[in-house]
Amino acid sequence: MQIDKHTLDKDLLNGIKLDNSKALKVLFERYYQTLCCFAFRYLKAADLAEEAVSDVFLNIWLKKRNIEIKTNIRAYLYAAVRNQSINYINQRKITHESIDSIEKNNIISELHADKLILNNELRNNIDILLKQLPEKRRIIFIMSRIDGFTYKEIAEILSISVNTVQNQMVEAVKFLSKKSLNSF
Repeated sequence: MQIDKHTLDKDLLNGIKLDNSKALKVLFERYYQTLCCFAFRYLKAADLAEEAVSDVFLNIWLKKRNIEIKTNIRAYLYAAVRNQSINYINQRKITHESIDSIEKNNIISELHADKLILNNELRNNIDILLKQLPEKRRIIFIMSRIDGFTYKEIAEILSISVNTVQNQMVEAVKFLSKKSLNSF
């Protein structure tokens, strides 16, 4: 089987099961950056987020012969990173301090100074509003509206019901709508 960046996730998983390290590399490169951003939301430290994501891929490689993924691979990876991040929080008692996100560093180099100022203002206003949401509701909202996950995928990743995701989204949208009308 030919493995390249266009190979489907399920074919990459089959390749990993057959000891194909290139399949693991392609899967890793496909999801690493977004999984790091996702882990960062829990861990609030870029180095720990990178470590958590790397550990998930290492575990996939080590358990490749016995791994059974019942959901889609993307949802599985996000759930595994979420669980690994929670383990890190529990093991290392990580404090949730404010640290600039990885995404800001990537965007800065691409924007002109005037656009950067406007973008930072808007981003700060959005961050302020999002920080007012309860943590789980904020994560659900970001996964849905920013990361583009379906309610079903969010439910699988966070191990909650689709109904809970819907209820949390309704509450988040109500809160943000009310606050944004008062803020802007």
